[in-house]
Amino acid sequence: MTRTSARQRFMRASLLAASAMGIVAVPAHAQDSANTLEEITVTARKQTENLQDTPISISAYSGERLEAQGITQVSRIADFTPNLSFSNVPANSGVASNAAVYIRGIGQNDFAPGVDPGVGIYVDGVYLGRSVGGVFDMIDVQSVEVLRGPQGTLFGRNTIGGAVNITSIQPDDHFVAKGDIKYGIDDRINVRGFVAGPLTETLSAKLGAGLFSQDGYVDAPYQKGKLGNQDTKTVRGALRWRPAPTVDLTLAADYMRDKSNGAPVVVTGINQNEAGSMVTLNNAIAMGTLTAPGNPAGCYTAANLNTAGCYNSRFFSKDTFYGTDPTYSDIEVWSTAFTAVVDLADHMQLKSITSYRHTSGAFGQDRDGSNLDINAVENEFRQKQFTQELQIVGKVPGVLDYIVGAYFFKETGQDINPVNFLVLDQQSGGYFNYKSWAGFAQGTWHATSKLDVTAGIRYTKDNKKFTPDQFVISDFPPYFVAAPGSYIVPKRAYSNNSGKWTPMVNVAYHLTDDLMTYVTYSQGFKGGGFTQRLSAPEPTLPTFQPEKVTSYEAGFKLSGLGNRFRLNGAVFQMDYNDMQLLVADSTRIGPFYTNAGKARIRGFELEGNLAPGGGWRFNAAAGLTDAKYRELDNSVQGLTLDSRFVLVSKWTLSASAEKTFEFGEDTLVPRVDWSYRSGFFTNANGINFPYLYQKGYSLINSSIRYNHGIYALTVGVDNLTDRKFRTYGDYQPSFGFYQESFDRGRQWYVKLGFSM
Repeated sequence: MTRTSARQRFMRASLLAASAMGIVAVPAHAQDSANTLEEITVTARKQTENLQDTPISISAYSGERLEAQGITQVSRIADFTPNLSFSNVPANSGVASNAAVYIRGIGQNDFAPGVDPGVGIYVDGVYLGRSVGGVFDMIDVQSVEVLRGPQGTLFGRNTIGGAVNITSIQPDDHFVAKGDIKYGIDDRINVRGFVAGPLTETLSAKLGAGLFSQDGYVDAPYQKGKLGNQDTKTVRGALRWRPAPTVDLTLAADYMRDKSNGAPVVVTGINQNEAGSMVTLNNAIAMGTLTAPGNPAGCYTAANLNTAGCYNSRFFSKDTFYGTDPTYSDIEVWSTAFTAVVDLADHMQLKSITSYRHTSGAFGQDRDGSNLDINAVENEFRQKQFTQELQIVGKVPGVLDYIVGAYFFKETGQDINPVNFLVLDQQSGGYFNYKSWAGFAQGTWHATSKLDVTAGIRYTKDNKKFTPDQFVISDFPPYFVAAPGSYIVPKRAYSNNSGKWTPMVNVAYHLTDDLMTYVTYSQGFKGGGFTQRLSAPEPTLPTFQPEKVTSYEAGFKLSGLGNRFRLNGAVFQMDYNDMQLLVADSTRIGPFYTNAGKARIRGFELEGNLAPGGGWRFNAAAGLTDAKYRELDNSVQGLTLDSRFVLVSKWTLSASAEKTFEFGEDTLVPRVDWSYRSGFFTNANGINFPYLYQKGYSLINSSIRYNHGIYALTVGVDNLTDRKFRTYGDYQPSFGFYQESFDRGRQWYVKLGFSM
């Protein structure tokens, strides 16, 4: 792209933002008092409570605070939330927006419908059943809550590892408007607008829209453009009708289209000692035929470095992708939800949440990153989900708070995967039809003015059916012999049904008005599933059973200094059984799921906030996740009891400081944020490959914001020290090459916004 075209795009976006400001307008900065901490209320327990009175391990952020930190993409909360990993990984197909979320070491990184997410993401009470499109930009966020540990007695769907609960601004009889435009490195242009307010005395509405674009940063000479770019459009709206003081009805809808050139994945090396990779790649390729003998090692000599038929280091790079097969990612998501809240009596409410969500995606990836026909995959993904949740929430003032709920979840769709291997062309994947029913209840007894006792119970029943549609397109004797059209696994519906009771008990004691302590016992459960990626004939579709966790937690919440100081902490231990892991070994081409065994996870979280006065504000957090395998199934290859969990850091640390300078009615707020994440394995599969280990690293973000009336101008730099750390890795022993993606590095930006 030329400099002239970049300026033209920026001017067009500026005019769009200026037009939006005529209709919408955002306090560029809804400023908290510079000398005290804002009061944070949460709805994690389906009651509106002060964060300091909620006896669970929870990190909560208001929309204003996220704006102040320059956060627009939901995954960025991992920079300062202890024991949270929220990353964008392309899984095994090259999808450009796929949320891999882990809390306290429990999560999932694959969007394949054969396995459920380990952490639930909820938007206005609606569970997102698949992680495709789960890394999204926020427009109208009221708050984000991160709940750690099992949450099954409060949330509709299973949340074995925890939950990310996102609440958007709801329209009411107050007019609210925001808009901003951000321009940054690599021709980054983000334009957002949002307006909400009354239409009549009983009807209110909101409407928001955003355009997000940025050039890619991985050269791809044989593709349509650089990989790692962004091209996203999103629209959100809602109508809220309150025909009577006891009735509140909201109809919401949203649309998102994320279309990119492809995930920023490159091939960085090959394991020459892997027998499968040497024979498969160079014994077959170097001689130009699959059957002729050859000298595989010869392809790695200097004399053959540029030999056309050899796969070697000329294709390896951290910033260039040499693949020629189609590499792309196109995601479309739309959803609608109807929420009805009816007061049944004093202190008793009925809440109904009915939602429908449709996700479709087309992804492709040249996995060998070369001009040789070795390994390419494509995905045609479709998912439809319907959910219905009923809650009765109430209280007996001063005695009991309670919630009783029922939940139904239905999910259907397909994940069809045409796959080209060197020795086999096939179609993988299939069709899924899942149903889940659950009932849950929780009550908090206020035994005394200081002592609260909470108990909850949930029963979940999952019925899952998967019909594989996996057959041979063409074979290559003698490496693979099968008649074209023959099925790799018999095509029929396979079932995987499960059900379980999961309890929770919590005791909280207020030692003083400013100090609360608590202990919690809880259990979590995630249903079983299917391995859909097969390349060798199987008599039946491989399945795996549910995984379970038992959690023990103790914590405290402390406030002081006239609402200038907050310190919250928790320690925990979890017994993790029948872990569902994605593993790979040289006996199979492609990853597969299994119940790997047992693990013990223990650690702590500590979060502190201080507003000492003079416009200063400090935040700090620390998290420890010490995860150890205790038992491994004999069928699991490549893992030992000393192996580490992938994508999970042992230590997560963060700190930030900001200072507000006042100039009459204007303010100037410089800010710096630091975060540290200790080393972790980036491999998508459970096996620890040393080549794919990311050492611990620090990130520094800084910004300075000038506020003038309803307007604000922010200049900032993310990743100030230009750390290009690994974000994803993959290694398949059958081929031997390493795939990786890296962070873009330092990014500067300028943002002009308004708020009213």
